[in-house]
Amino acid sequence: MSRIRHPRTSEIPRRLGRLSAVERRVWQAFPHGDLVDLRSGDEELDRPAQAHRWGAERVVRGEVIAALLLGARPAVAGAVSALRLAGALITGRLDGAHGQFSSQLLLQGCRFEGPITLDEATTGPIDLSNSHLTTLSAYGAQVHGTLDLRDAVVEGGEHLAVHADGIMVEGSLLANRITVTGSFSLINAVVNGQVTVNDAKLRNTAPDGKSLNAGGARIGRSLLAQRLEALGEVRLPGAHIGSALLFDGATLTGPQGAFNGTSMTVASEASFRPDRSTATAPVFTAHGSMSLIGARIGGSLMMNGAILHRPPLTTGERPVLNAGRMVVAGTVYLSNGFSTDGEIRLNGARFGHLDLGGMTSPDALLTLYGATAESGIRDDLASWPNRLNLDGFSYGSFARYLEARERLQLLRRQVRTDRTRTGGYRAQPYEQLAAYYRALGNDGEARTVLLAKMRSLSAQLPWYRRIPGRLLDALVGYGYRPMRAFGWAIGLLVVASCYFSTVRPQHISTEDESAFNPVLYAADHLIPIIHFGQSDAWQYHGVPAVVTVVLTVLGWSLGLAIAAAATRTFTRS
Repeated sequence: MSRIRHPRTSEIPRRLGRLSAVERRVWQAFPHGDLVDLRSGDEELDRPAQAHRWGAERVVRGEVIAALLLGARPAVAGAVSALRLAGALITGRLDGAHGQFSSQLLLQGCRFEGPITLDEATTGPIDLSNSHLTTLSAYGAQVHGTLDLRDAVVEGGEHLAVHADGIMVEGSLLANRITVTGSFSLINAVVNGQVTVNDAKLRNTAPDGKSLNAGGARIGRSLLAQRLEALGEVRLPGAHIGSALLFDGATLTGPQGAFNGTSMTVASEASFRPDRSTATAPVFTAHGSMSLIGARIGGSLMMNGAILHRPPLTTGERPVLNAGRMVVAGTVYLSNGFSTDGEIRLNGARFGHLDLGGMTSPDALLTLYGATAESGIRDDLASWPNRLNLDGFSYGSFARYLEARERLQLLRRQVRTDRTRTGGYRAQPYEQLAAYYRALGNDGEARTVLLAKMRSLSAQLPWYRRIPGRLLDALVGYGYRPMRAFGWAIGLLVVASCYFSTVRPQHISTEDESAFNPVLYAADHLIPIIHFGQSDAWQYHGVPAVVTVVLTVLGWSLGLAIAAAATRTFTRS
């Protein structure tokens, strides 16, 4: 390749033409890694947004930078080469695609008029902090060090602004306070350190726009997105996060979905809480649905104090939080001011504890179909929403003991679903609550729950099918109040004895001289099987005879009810 010689410079590729004075400074500084700082010292003027006011003495072509990185200027023995430039207006393209360079690329506080392209390049550390970019494309790139985008502005429009799918970063990806218009895409990226987008502003106004798209990404440490403001869905489906996921104080807005963490894995906690590290303590707020379907969280899911809104464009029965089949090793916190007006769907989820204490979502629908709280629940009655689906929900205990009559208020909030053809009645929630009381050794409270179960079932039946149940309930409380039958029996015995004492019967045999005893006579007809001999010696005619027949029928009814109650009791035992 033909080359041009400039004073006090090494050979320069002819395709670059004559270098400007500032480009020669950059060319000479590169082998030694010296910083070329073009900033004036005027903080307002040096802002990249004011680049239109900068003079030619701050203009550097992108192709000059690319040429240096790709070996146009050899390193100097005993020095570490690096391209370190601050406060420059960089024109044209900076194209290092498919190239290899180990030198640091530091372009701080610069303004780029053209795109940066590093697709499938192998690079050293990259620092673009506080710079204004049009687009950054680095899909499949390998960065041996840190990728620093802190305080950067990327003006990509409605399409890809940062395209880093499949990128591999040996260090961390730092993007605190970045502002991106368009999509920030990290699909299948590998970052051995942490990813930080604290205080970032990501905006994608496309109808199905994604603000941050990191599906399938593997992050060695934490993903920190505290106080993030995102317009467009934040996507982390299938992502693996080696430590914590923090969205404390973030505001996520997405008409088609605010957050998608389907099947993601988080080794430590996942937090969507108010950010207590600042004086204003911004609350985590989602305007749109959140999906944690199939997610696996090694610590706790902390959404205490979060606010989840259904967006106006949401249609159908789409839940505002869908965490079906989610597995959480610790506690799911929906407490301390957690608020939503939509459905919280935890179908088939498994978690250690469920904390609802201080939840303020009376208009929400909490669906726990098939879910499991392995250890227990912390709650108060006022914290539960007015609409519940508790069918198949199993739990160990409650942190706060309440009597059955209070806990039964929750079961009455069961909503009608496709699985419940008989109104909102389902047997399992009653059986589960009864099992909880039995485990505490409180069989009386367990029987209260099971009696409520039978009454709830009866209430769903047609009126003509309720009659036998109502009778059984009145006699023995469906078998869960067996002493009630003895009360009926004693009452009938007293009434019948008093009645028979006022009406004289006739001897069946004139030879029988036994004395008439109205109590034993009533007992003869009331108590099945047991016989006192009075009914063999005495008889009535007319109305008293009808009374004896009625008494006999009632006696057998009570006997059968007591037998049924005993059978139920022994069966439960």
